[in-house]
Amino acid sequence: MRSRRGGGRKVLVIEHNAEVGRKIVISGGGRCNFTNKEVSFENFISQNPHFCKSALAGFTPQDFVELVKKHKIAYYEKKLGQLFCRESSRAIVDMLLTECRRSRVEIRTGCTVTSVAKDGTFRIETNQGILESKNLIIASGGLSFSKIGATDLGYRIARQFGLKIVETRPSLVGLVLDGKIR
Repeated sequence: MRSRRGGGRKVLVIEHNAEVGRKIVISGGGRCNFTNKEVSFENFISQNPHFCKSALAGFTPQDFVELVKKHKIAYYEKKLGQLFCRESSRAIVDMLLTECRRSRVEIRTGCTVTSVAKDGTFRIETNQGILESKNLIIASGGLSFSKIGATDLGYRIARQFGLKIVETRPSLVGLVLDGKIR
């Protein structure tokens, strides 16, 4: 994985679940669709397509495939260029954790953010103490699956800092039916 950290910066990942990658492990029937061969900014719903352009230019689907190959994770292609693990999606989580260790990224699990404030630096209050940082990236996912820990934290913090939020709407969600389908 290309490390873009420079100048001796430290990276801390805060994960409120007890384990990392719960959504990855269950996705795709346990084999996860880890990327698609053909992805462009047009595949994302966004009022700022330049954000997706920038993100995809910084780390392409091919970059991720090369990382998967480097870690010798067997995969296969389904319809429309969707790439899935041949065995378990757990291999993707293990790969990401290995890359974090190599880059000296600290990961704190079971760490819940209770508040965020900014006065020159960010002050993040958690159930494990107070953290301060010059930069803060929130990658909290969506609200789709509360059983695996999905929360509205990202939306709450964005609102707190006056960021414009596009009203959410249903997408891929877990669907549980009770009884027989007729």
